Amino acid sequence: MLNWYAVYVNVKHEKKVAIKLCQKAIEAYSPISKKMQQWSDRKKLVEFPMLSGYVFVKIDLSKKEEVLNCAGVFAFIKFNGVEAKIKESDIAILKSVESSGYDVSVEPTGLQVSDEVEVIQGPLKGLKGKVFRFQNNEFVQIELESLKQNIKVQLPKHSLKIITPKISI
Repeated sequence: MLNWYAVYVNVKHEKKVAIKLCQKAIEAYSPISKKMQQWSDRKKLVEFPMLSGYVFVKIDLSKKEEVLNCAGVFAFIKFNGVEAKIKESDIAILKSVESSGYDVSVEPTGLQVSDEVEVIQGPLKGLKGKVFRFQNNEFVQIELESLKQNIKVQLPKHSLKIITPKISI
């Protein structure tokens, strides 16, 4: 049975590893974020991995060794000694965030959270997350449980609906 799994790869080689895996007929996915970079003489839209050091593979575990033998792959991510299955819905969320064009960056866990919100318009409509403030902007933080990662997506304030308001004491 085919399931999604996450593998650790060389940082800054996520795209190359995904291509190599696809050449071996292994379905691989490395979510990409596009950001505008400014140099002294020009601006350019540059692609960055959304989750640095991770590539997702959709395989039967019988192909595990084939994945591990690919240059740049270190190991499968495991929880309690077992390869962690990634939910199809989590991959769908990553693909939705990637195709949305929103400003995306990865944040470490342990951030202050306040209101729980739902996106009410745009390509991410229906997704739920938690809002926190950073430099007077509001962001939606979506935690993908099976990845143990926090993804911060910058959204316009009017595209959010509060689900459970923060209680102030």
